[in-house]
Amino acid sequence: MFMSIIISLGIGIVGVIIITRILGKKQLSQVTPIDFVYVLILGGIVEEGLYTTQTSWYHIAFTFVVWGLMVWTIETLTQRYDKFRNLIKGTNNVLVEDGKVNYKALRKNKLEIEQLRTLLRMQSIFSLKDVEYAVLETSGTVSVLEKAEGEPLSKADYLEDIDRNVPSFLLVENGEIHQKTLKRTPKDEEWLLKELSQKGVELKDIYFAEWDAKSGLFIQTYH
Repeated sequence: MFMSIIISLGIGIVGVIIITRILGKKQLSQVTPIDFVYVLILGGIVEEGLYTTQTSWYHIAFTFVVWGLMVWTIETLTQRYDKFRNLIKGTNNVLVEDGKVNYKALRKNKLEIEQLRTLLRMQSIFSLKDVEYAVLETSGTVSVLEKAEGEPLSKADYLEDIDRNVPSFLLVENGEIHQKTLKRTPKDEEWLLKELSQKGVELKDIYFAEWDAKSGLFIQTYH
């Protein structure tokens, strides 16, 4: 029994090393959903061998060989054929282009504006108005190209007095006011509706609207 466990663990370690080598050198942030599935099944194979007495070590070895060949075949095909790679691992999606959020791409990827803002904040970008171009990678991370005027070095190099950075607030999304977010600002709904009226924008036509104390409202409509 104990020897069987030791052999199973040994085979499991070898299998993990082989599968890892097949997947190549990737950081955790580069792992795609299909890579995650590989790992889950790999763990299931090892668990089956450890806790099921009817499973012999050579069954585990055979399973690893078959699974390794399947993973190698899939990875080889994804490297050689673009259509197959897109089918298995998905494609990159442009979420922001020329400073405008592509709401169709967000809907396609089941993302909300606040989720996009969260991904941007993880890269120290606190407002959508600072983004020129953003791409959702197959790993689920977002690659961002900031607007040139927003680069901190250019400001520090040419300005003696730099205004303090302030956070932005998502006040409107899909034509609806975020009342809880609005309460976190010194503004109220009456002010917001008045600002929209002055800008000639109706609430129902707004995809999203950000506000910060330094730049004011940043609005993007559906059209």
